[in-house]
Amino acid sequence: MKLDDLRQVLWDAYADLSPQMKVAASYALENPADVAFKSVRQLAKAADVHPSTIVRLAQVAGFSTYDPFRAVFQDGVQTVDVRLEERAAALQKDGRWGEESDAFFEIGKATLSNLSSLFQPDTQRAVQRIAKAILDAERVYVAGYRSSFAFAHYLAYAGKIAMRKIELLESPDGSHFDMLGQAGPNDLIILFTFAPYASEGGRLLTIAKKRGCKIAAITDTMSSPAVPLSDMGLFVPMTGPQLIPSLVPAASACELILAECARLGGAELVDNLRAFRDQVHAVEGYLSPVEPIYDDEDEGAEQAR
Repeated sequence: MKLDDLRQVLWDAYADLSPQMKVAASYALENPADVAFKSVRQLAKAADVHPSTIVRLAQVAGFSTYDPFRAVFQDGVQTVDVRLEERAAALQKDGRWGEESDAFFEIGKATLSNLSSLFQPDTQRAVQRIAKAILDAERVYVAGYRSSFAFAHYLAYAGKIAMRKIELLESPDGSHFDMLGQAGPNDLIILFTFAPYASEGGRLLTIAKKRGCKIAAITDTMSSPAVPLSDMGLFVPMTGPQLIPSLVPAASACELILAECARLGGAELVDNLRAFRDQVHAVEGYLSPVEPIYDDEDEGAEQAR
């Protein structure tokens, strides 16, 4: 088991844990380095729980004892800095696109592998939890910065068509943070953040946490700075030799969340979609498909058929 998988297991189990187990789980998720390098007693003291609570937490995660539980953290806390210039240099070494280049096929294999890793039962449970949180919230604020903005925009745009309570947090001058002044415990913040992590995301979650909002992080690894501040989340595999870590699985995650919301959303969601369609047609917002144009020779050939 990888650390990201273990994080997902604890996230999924959190709601059903006892109060002391929740304290232990929260501490472990917020302080992975402590779990990696402390004994049971040292970790229990740091988390202010009984040592047996730490052992039970390991058992909830699927381990019979603490040591293999800790080993997963030891393997996972080693982080790798994302250096775009090194990724570009590696692609250049491989040569131009063509028969002499393996990059084309390596990217294809990595993309398929990422998607295969995404479409697993753990992902399904995480998607269901996020979709339910969206439907239960009074307001939903979606954010993403730098390369992650595209996914925030897509989820907010497509989501708002069906669920009008969804808002995209964006502004050239940073004033979108002001919108969080009206946010509260009944609202949900969804943040897309992938390595290298934009500092704006950290500021957003810090404010959201102070406002008591629920937080869902869609991120890449356990070492993501969004993880300790989030109530729920979804890990998206993004490996591969691309210039920027692969973004294809994150787009699929958006589609999965929207589809689950549509499945659970009921008649109101369908009515909102119908109303949106009518509004767009009223202002001629969509172009009609272009009819094919045949020249005389093509028309004769068509008639001959």
